[in-house]
Amino acid sequence: MDHKRLMLAVAGSGKTTYLISELNEKERFFIITYTINNAALIRNRIIKKFGYLPNNIKVFTYFDFLYNFCTKPFVFGKYRPKGIDLDNSPEFTRNFANTNINRYFSKGRYFYHNRLSKFLEFEKLHEAICSRLEKFCDHLFFDECQDLGGHDFNFIMAIIKAKINFLFVGDFYQNTYVTSFDGPLNSGLYDDYPKFLKRFKDSGITVDTTTLGNSYRCSATICDFITKNLGINISSHKNIQTLIMHVEEKDEIARILRDDEIIKLAYDGSHLLPFRAKNWGECKGEDDYQDTCILLNKTTYNLFRKQKLIDTAPRTKKKLYVAFSRTRGNCYLIDQGQLANIQLK
Repeated sequence: MDHKRLMLAVAGSGKTTYLISELNEKERFFIITYTINNAALIRNRIIKKFGYLPNNIKVFTYFDFLYNFCTKPFVFGKYRPKGIDLDNSPEFTRNFANTNINRYFSKGRYFYHNRLSKFLEFEKLHEAICSRLEKFCDHLFFDECQDLGGHDFNFIMAIIKAKINFLFVGDFYQNTYVTSFDGPLNSGLYDDYPKFLKRFKDSGITVDTTTLGNSYRCSATICDFITKNLGINISSHKNIQTLIMHVEEKDEIARILRDDEIIKLAYDGSHLLPFRAKNWGECKGEDDYQDTCILLNKTTYNLFRKQKLIDTAPRTKKKLYVAFSRTRGNCYLIDQGQLANIQLK
């Protein structure tokens, strides 16, 4: 009997490790993730487990799966598409019929990426895609499922009717970007946790919030801070205490900024800073930071001083959660507005 599961994880809980542990060399597995970097990481972990990449295990980025497995085999002869246009499709007037093929293609015959899933509905291909999955796959794993948006979420909910096993793994609170947007469709999907879970449950998917509920990466100190200040429940497997410290003294700020072993994480504009830094949302999926320095912008710093970080705007809060949860060791908090007064040379 096929099983459909959603496993909600916290940051650093071993999502990828769990997925790799479920693989074997006999059954057929599809693993889908959003980014090229995540796909490369998963392939490397598979090779580490088996010593090579078995033929029965296929790793796709989402749009690779959507275009090459779900679209091209059925429509290439009819439309001769050249690939995917990663720019968003233009807006169309309400009286521009859904049946007009120009809604889905650019002038160069590339599919608009944010409407390709809708095109598959337009072509009535869901049943054929389910049959194709059953022919080539026993288990479909979807990593970082919190990144699904727009028509893509609806498409995945349609193809779970295939008689194979589905395992979705993700962290609702690490939704810092989505696969695509198309107007207001599913735009509020990640605004309400219970409603998000209900969308899966209504599709017959079992929800597991406990298996990946503790972090191997973050200390109890970091987890407690996140839970208390951001309102995101996260616990630690570690029985150790580390530091989370607000730094205001100029010489100490300069020392931290000069130390390349301490990764600096900024709200945005990290490429303009004169030291090693990344943006909060960009470091999602990275797991090799020991000590971190969170540069708080004006809004988040003022909320921090008032002990009201929990009131941070939802999308900003998720990016801040990503930043805090990269930390294995100590975390230093600095007002980014102070940087102009710091001499680094």
